[in-house]
Amino acid sequence: MADIFLSYTHIDRPRARPLVELLESNGWTVWWDRGIEPGMPWHPALETELAKCRAVVVLWSKSSVKSQWVCREARAGREKGALVPILLETVQLPTGFADVQAADLSRWKGEPNLDEIEALLRRLANLVPPSRIDTVRPGYDPAFLSKKRLIFLPGVTGAAAVLRYLHFTVVMNPARRLAHYVAYNSDGAKFVNVSRGFDRWSADPLLPASLQMNLQLLRLSGYDRGHLVARATTCWGEPRAASISAQQAFYWPNVVPQSPRLNRDWWLALEQWERNMAREKDRLTGFSGPVFSDEDKLLGGEVEFEHGLIAYDTFRIPHAYWKVVVVAAPRGKYAVAAYLMDQATMLAQGVRRKIGLANYRVTLADLEKAAQLRFPKSLHEAVAL
Repeated sequence: MADIFLSYTHIDRPRARPLVELLESNGWTVWWDRGIEPGMPWHPALETELAKCRAVVVLWSKSSVKSQWVCREARAGREKGALVPILLETVQLPTGFADVQAADLSRWKGEPNLDEIEALLRRLANLVPPSRIDTVRPGYDPAFLSKKRLIFLPGVTGAAAVLRYLHFTVVMNPARRLAHYVAYNSDGAKFVNVSRGFDRWSADPLLPASLQMNLQLLRLSGYDRGHLVARATTCWGEPRAASISAQQAFYWPNVVPQSPRLNRDWWLALEQWERNMAREKDRLTGFSGPVFSDEDKLLGGEVEFEHGLIAYDTFRIPHAYWKVVVVAAPRGKYAVAAYLMDQATMLAQGVRRKIGLANYRVTLADLEKAAQLRFPKSLHEAVAL
């Protein structure tokens, strides 16, 4: 049984395919009549899937509005309260369907972060949670470097929510609407160059907006949208997997407000060193996050939710960011390097564009104290990288 039954006419198959790929990349299973094996009776298989699916997505076009089969499938979806209509073209809908809000994808070119696509995915997530979410969002793997010596997630101070993605996990601080940190795995031997044509920050459609940063607040801040884990660091594996991870790296839970100098010069240099280390050592595990403080700069703003609800946000800009890089070392041990960059201090000191990364290296114990974290014993027993 598939999560979603896709109803369309065969003439619209080329336009249906990218939608199916998008839905599957977000964890849903989709039945779109290719599941019928040669020699199987067509009607019983269709009827079974239509009856058991939890959402019926209908693609309305000039062709499909004339199709008795599509109209019949749409009625079945409406009767079970599971109809999700999509407009491929501007058409007059069949009788009885004009009052059901449809997502307008008439100008969609396949980009995953279109506003209409985000709204569509949120609607589907509310209707039917993706059954294959663990496949496309398995999260951080503590056994990535060694199955015998696991690297567990660091402990945090305060409330936390765990958000899993492909190749990385975000440990969120709901009170700050920023991550405590991101934990990630990177295979430098399997890096893939993924086209940046559709790169754009967007909300994670499967999460409540209240857990996420948003563009309105960052536009007010004057700070850059910085990655905690860089897109290129997570782009590895099979091309499809690398593409999915690249998209997920641009979700708001992975964004932090960084000064332009930090984001474009100093932090970028650290990220480039990290990727070079992944290429040299093949595999790497990393952790990256902000330092939270009561003295962090306050920023006011308004965030709009549904039905006119406005949250008058008071948002704080972290003054510093940290990164921990871990690789395998001889005799079953690990090698670790920890870095801490205080953007407020660096800006005040007029630090130049090019820096010596060694100047910002700290001990794991000092980082724990500064960021109020607790790293696992396996890292405290590691040698210096």
